[in-house]
Amino acid sequence: MKYLISTALSIIMILFSANILIAQGTSEQNIVEGISGSHVLFANPGPSNNGGASTWAMFLDLIAGPSYVTITGMTTSSNASPGANFSVEFFVRSGTALGGPVSTGPGSSSTGWTSLGTVTATQGAAANGISLLFNTPSITIAPGDTTGVAMVVTGASPRYFGTGSPPLGIYSDPFLTLVTGEVRSIPFTPSGSFFSSRELVGEIHYDDIIPVELTSFTSYVNDNNVALNWITATELNNAGFQIERKTPSTDWINVGYVQGNGTSTDANFYSFVDTDVDYDIYNYRLKQIDYNGSFKYYELAETVEIGLLNNFLLAQNYPNPFNPTTIISWKSPVSTHQTIKIFDVLGNEVATLVDEFLPAGAYERKFSAEKLTSGIYIYSFQAGDFISSKKMILIK
Repeated sequence: MKYLISTALSIIMILFSANILIAQGTSEQNIVEGISGSHVLFANPGPSNNGGASTWAMFLDLIAGPSYVTITGMTTSSNASPGANFSVEFFVRSGTALGGPVSTGPGSSSTGWTSLGTVTATQGAAANGISLLFNTPSITIAPGDTTGVAMVVTGASPRYFGTGSPPLGIYSDPFLTLVTGEVRSIPFTPSGSFFSSRELVGEIHYDDIIPVELTSFTSYVNDNNVALNWITATELNNAGFQIERKTPSTDWINVGYVQGNGTSTDANFYSFVDTDVDYDIYNYRLKQIDYNGSFKYYELAETVEIGLLNNFLLAQNYPNPFNPTTIISWKSPVSTHQTIKIFDVLGNEVATLVDEFLPAGAYERKFSAEKLTSGIYIYSFQAGDFISSKKMILIK
């Protein structure tokens, strides 16, 4: 059974409870924002019907929707030979960068523009066609804000779509709007040539960012129950948190869900109890999910151990299958002579990993099977009268 609690941090008792949850597995993290995953905004699909000269600049405006967005990559058109490289220098300007709409911007002066650096792009399969995807300098835009971008192309002539006057090309999805465009000769001077209604041909790749500020993430172990507690300082469109866990030998699984508080500027306290957890070593993480389906993982910094030091434990090796090394973990609640030996399926001892007196505690050792052949092996842990064995698989 899983227990769920969600409430604002306005009750002294809850504040006190949060402060005493500092037992085994506790960790605190200062996490401001989480990247939710990549999106693609498709600009004019082309083909391009016009072109400038090398060192000409393409101008466009990027307007963020309800979330922070970070531009990470793009494709663009040029006259470069198939597979040839060319350079793109990125300049940015905040606010309604070009005076809006784009084609009525304040001339081509470079005043107020900041260079983010130059990147290399590679042409695709055709001259006058689309480049391969290339990484851009990181460009982050706050919700509702506009950032102007100027792309100066060298080593090739930029290609674009459109001639004459507006209407301008406007392309959008729920998170990002692209207004394109202008093309100007450079340097950015009032005498630079001006061409209106030129549209970018290509794609813009970006991440939308969930502005959920997680200020604390802690755990507390009581017998076979794990209490997870976390605090948010602010939330925006937060649908909730999916709780996931894994062991050294298993993948992440979903063990519960806690509803979020939508949009909030107040601190909120969340708690989830994972009950009747088997003896093992666990990692926990939160999957914070936005109303639009975007998500971000927040992982507890330390492992959570169940049954350790109260009981003997031989954990499943990790990774398994393995080649040629794996980690074997175990725990002993008493100080005693301890051995870990490896056997083949016929019962022949092939290696001794541990054979010594050890204090009570949790341990792990790396086992190398470089000299062994592929197959199933048994590793056996003995401490006093306690004996436990598990299978592991070597694949070469």
